[in-house]
Amino acid sequence: MNTYKWLLKREFWEHKGGFFWAPAVVGAIMTLFLAASMLIGIGASQKHGFSINGERVTNITNAVSAEDKAKIVDAISQGYMGTSAPLFMVMAFVVFFFCLGSLFDERKDRSVLFWKSLPVSDGETVVSKVAMALLGAPLLTLGFALVTSVLALLIILAGASMTGLNLWGAVLATPAVYMAPFAVLSLVPVYALWALPTVGWLMMVSAWARTKVFLWAVGVPVLAGALYSWFNAMFDFNWNVGWFWHHIIGRGLGSVVPGAWFGFVDPSGGLQIHDDRLHLSALVIQSWKTLGSVDAWIGVLVGVAMLYVAVRLRRWKDEG
Repeated sequence: MNTYKWLLKREFWEHKGGFFWAPAVVGAIMTLFLAASMLIGIGASQKHGFSINGERVTNITNAVSAEDKAKIVDAISQGYMGTSAPLFMVMAFVVFFFCLGSLFDERKDRSVLFWKSLPVSDGETVVSKVAMALLGAPLLTLGFALVTSVLALLIILAGASMTGLNLWGAVLATPAVYMAPFAVLSLVPVYALWALPTVGWLMMVSAWARTKVFLWAVGVPVLAGALYSWFNAMFDFNWNVGWFWHHIIGRGLGSVVPGAWFGFVDPSGGLQIHDDRLHLSALVIQSWKTLGSVDAWIGVLVGVAMLYVAVRLRRWKDEG
């Protein structure tokens, strides 16, 4: 365990820009943008008032019914973590390019010679990189997402108070506010399992390619899909081109995007995805239900197999 601890620290130190500074900077920009937008909006409302149902009001306290206020409180309590969604999109790019260069870059700069001189196996090295991509990156991003979301919540509540709508007590007394971070945290295992095919493919290519790793990992599958579609159109083979693009190209390259699992399951298999998915608790339940599909576990097996190949390639690959 101590070995894995230092291997994880190594990955963090070497890629601190992506794992730490990228979400930190994006979160800071989002917070500043929200605060500035709120101040501008409040300034305009105090000068011109609000238009509600065709009536101009300057204080919305009396214009909002108790039922509407309850809906607003529920929306804020359930949805404030959603303000940090861009951070998880940034994480997807970070994980993608981290895996793409994880085994290629160390051969390129020849640091692999140093690491192979240490009493650390190829399997341990690959597993530490996978753990950083599938667990470390989501957890670090979640930490920044929590800070960003809490600041956004405070800004929204302060802005509402300045317009005459005091929601502090109602929102802060709602259990959903405190459960929301744990709900998002519970999605990390779902993300790790669904992202395995993309992580496995990228790391396998990273261990194999001598140069232009992006073209091999992305260009070759896309070109294969284009040729597949062209042959099908030219010779009327009646191949299922959509399935190829969806499950081979899309799943192989896009599974590191959080929430992408909803696009890789068949709703007819018992999974019901509807407008309730916007509700956080429903989103969590529906996400875990996707693990009941055969497609999820086929992807896991394929991802593990490709990671095994990556380990073998790192062990036997000519480092010259």
